[in-house]
Amino acid sequence: METRTARQWSVFYAYTAWSVVLIQAIFPLGVLLAFGTPVPALLAEAPAATAVLIVQMVVGAWSGHRALALWSAAALPEARDRWDLPQVGSIPADRSLLATAVPSAVIVLLQLLGLSAAPVLVASLTLLAAAALLRWRWQIGAAVAVATTVIAMAFGLSAPVAFPTGALLLAVVLTVRISLWLAAMVRELDDAREAQAQLAVAEERLRFARDLHDVTGRDLSVIAVKTELVAQLAERGDPRAAEHGREAAQIARTSLAEIRSLVRGYREADLATELQGTASLLRSAHVEVTVHGAAEDVPAARAGTAAWVLREGGTNILRHADPSAVEITLRADGVTMVNDGAPEEAEIREGSGLTGMRERLEDEATLEVRREGGTFTLDVRFTPTGGSR
Repeated sequence: METRTARQWSVFYAYTAWSVVLIQAIFPLGVLLAFGTPVPALLAEAPAATAVLIVQMVVGAWSGHRALALWSAAALPEARDRWDLPQVGSIPADRSLLATAVPSAVIVLLQLLGLSAAPVLVASLTLLAAAALLRWRWQIGAAVAVATTVIAMAFGLSAPVAFPTGALLLAVVLTVRISLWLAAMVRELDDAREAQAQLAVAEERLRFARDLHDVTGRDLSVIAVKTELVAQLAERGDPRAAEHGREAAQIARTSLAEIRSLVRGYREADLATELQGTASLLRSAHVEVTVHGAAEDVPAARAGTAAWVLREGGTNILRHADPSAVEITLRADGVTMVNDGAPEEAEIREGSGLTGMRERLEDEATLEVRREGGTFTLDVRFTPTGGSR
């Protein structure tokens, strides 16, 4: 099955798959109940056929689970119905369906040899029909369920048995189809949520690019003009070329300092605005955000560092985790961000993001990360005096 990380899809897929398994396993018992024949009595009357039916129930349940795995790995259908909802199509058919048919053939043979009973045969054939109809469109399944009831009554099966059997077959088909439709909706919403989270990260990168352009665009234009002027003055032997050259070098040094200030997070930022922006960024990806404390709780001298930590931390959470909830805590001594949805690994592997944060914080603060189960904590503590980390 295709690997998907979002817990909403994982939970709903497990619910759908095991629902199909239980339906396939329990369905024959419902048919036997319609006949009013308990399994222990059938084991005494036709032990071989009943044992084969039990094997068929297990194989049918396995076949249904395998079919759901194949369905979940396939791409979502692009066709839409009149309510603009996805058409789930049909469950893929594979050789597991043939494995479900073999026990029915054995039971038919035992019936011809007088070693089976009618309830066992009907339960086996309707189980095979249900397993096959789940692979087809629900309209075909519904029509076959009705036809099965009519044909059964035409061959002398009593109405109290034929109607419950047909109703059970129809219920199986419709229940699985509804489950597939709901699963397709959850999967589509999951894909949309992932795309929205990626878009939020892209917007954050775009904002940084705009900031970088604002800082460097004007200075680079001035440097280009100055260097052209220096070249022209130098060609004419004008002594002013040296003066303009020094001015261009000074502008370049100033621009470089501003770039470093931007990258390292020293550029002045309003903590309250950054807190609101980070929370909005996470909520746009359907993440529940809880904030403890306020911007006023952080000393003014540390507000810029705290704002940068929120910006980088929020972006990294969306890039590297699949969070459903994030807690942000602002204190006088630091900032803490806790999110769920972190991959459970034996050890924390610090990539370029965490390494870059440590380098940019330098003597301003210490950075600690820890993982507990599926929870990831980013804890930044301000250094009281610019001491070493």
